[in-house]
Amino acid sequence: KDVVAVAKTGSGKTLAFLLPMFHGMKRHGGVEGLVVAPTRELAIQIQAEAEKFGAAHGFQSVVVYGGASAYEQKNALRTKKPCLVIGTPGRLTDLMSQEGVLSLAELSVIVLDEADRMLDMGFEPQIKQIFGATPTKRQTLLFSATWPKSVRKLAAGYLNQDKSCVEEIFIGEGASDGELAANKAITQRFIEARDHEKDEHLYNLICEFPDESRVVVFANTKRRVENLAKTFAAEGFGTVSVHGDKSQADREASLRKFVENKAPLMMATDVAARGLDIKGVTHVINYDMARDVESYVHRIGRTGRAGELGAAVTFWNVDYDKPCTPALCKIARDAGQAVP
Repeated sequence: KDVVAVAKTGSGKTLAFLLPMFHGMKRHGGVEGLVVAPTRELAIQIQAEAEKFGAAHGFQSVVVYGGASAYEQKNALRTKKPCLVIGTPGRLTDLMSQEGVLSLAELSVIVLDEADRMLDMGFEPQIKQIFGATPTKRQTLLFSATWPKSVRKLAAGYLNQDKSCVEEIFIGEGASDGELAANKAITQRFIEARDHEKDEHLYNLICEFPDESRVVVFANTKRRVENLAKTFAAEGFGTVSVHGDKSQADREASLRKFVENKAPLMMATDVAARGLDIKGVTHVINYDMARDVESYVHRIGRTGRAGELGAAVTFWNVDYDKPCTPALCKIARDAGQAVP
């Protein structure tokens, strides 16, 4: 059966598709499984899980994504002959277009992880091309934290048209109707602050947190993220930054420092807000309010993962954050949070 699986962030979706894929693989020498992810960070993370749980049992996997050497990735595909490929839409279609590099003719399972975000980000042409290169007899799995009505219609084209062959799995409140829902394990707090007041509020908050805290601070521009990182590094905080202007190697190095707790404060744009499973994040601070409520839910979802509790603090600027207030209040109230 095809599967639509919708569950809150941090609920273990990656293993929910990797382990059954490994179990069903014949290992006949071709690519049997494909996982498509919207960002390179998420693709790398899925590959780490695939290696952790599959390599010891002989399941070879290769990850491909933009911003890194295509030559090395092509070489890995040729030499490893993986049964599982994980990649971002752009790099996958690029490699598929080159003769003898990546064939999906023997594919039996395809997974779209963070499927709603993938379609939302405009990857529809690449996804269409990828599906067009797969056998008609295949299993399609769509995994996501949300399943809004606007995306369901778009995604229906990739699922089996026989509804009896599609299994829908919804875990958590709000999942089955496609409405956004924040993780109830996360406390949400709001502080009214104009831009010139935010630095002081942020400094005071970080100083209040316990010493072992690991904090992700989200801002809306790359420049602001970089300025915040420099400011707090100069104050003696172990700080890294993650945003789209950084090279892939720099982004991976920053994430590694944060994961290993060598730098427990990470400043980031929304590139780090979706899908990444960084264990032990205790606090999320929205220095800038997210551009939409969906992004807000995914930002705060970096904490409170895998059964842990978490805390989120959002700076709300009366000058330009009013339009999103009604939806934000509903998200908070539905999660049992006090709204000021």
